[in-house]
Amino acid sequence: MRRYTKPAVALTTLGALTLAALGSGAADAAGTAGGTTDSGSTSRAAAESLSWKHGTARVNKRIMERFTSEFLPTGDPALARKFISPDIVMHFGGRTQQGRDTYLGVVAANMKAFPDLKWTVEDMRAEGDTVAVRYTMTGTHRGPFAGVEATGKAIRAESMAFYRLAQGKIVEERAQLDMLSILQQMGAVPAA
Repeated sequence: MRRYTKPAVALTTLGALTLAALGSGAADAAGTAGGTTDSGSTSRAAAESLSWKHGTARVNKRIMERFTSEFLPTGDPALARKFISPDIVMHFGGRTQQGRDTYLGVVAANMKAFPDLKWTVEDMRAEGDTVAVRYTMTGTHRGPFAGVEATGKAIRAESMAFYRLAQGKIVEERAQLDMLSILQQMGAVPAA
């Protein structure tokens, strides 16, 4: 299990990363071989398709490593433009919302509620256009959150999110935060 608490990957440009991952050596990087026979082995087209999907997953995972290490700690709108599509669709707690400005509003509200908010990546998996991330969220409840005024209590909760990327940006996020645990830690809901 890998944990990303500091910038995990230093990249000079996304363009260079894309060329390295999807360039002429993509089949070699994916561990596939070209030209095959009809005797049951993988066709060249299938190998290239597998290589493309593997390359896409690798690029998307690197984008998400940067998103979690650069954007999440700051909520910087300039960084949001790098990583988040203007038309992102978000699914949180049974609600669907849309737009980068809405996303930034959610992030700002969370940072106001928990000024020392920290998202630690516990695990990250990528396949095709989707990256799954398991987080631990920690912070001190210093502002309104989920209808609960500041309590000054420290919280720690688990979260999982699936991010779908297109053209190097997050276009959809499906996230599930352990709200019951957070509300219990804040004292808003009795512990079981």
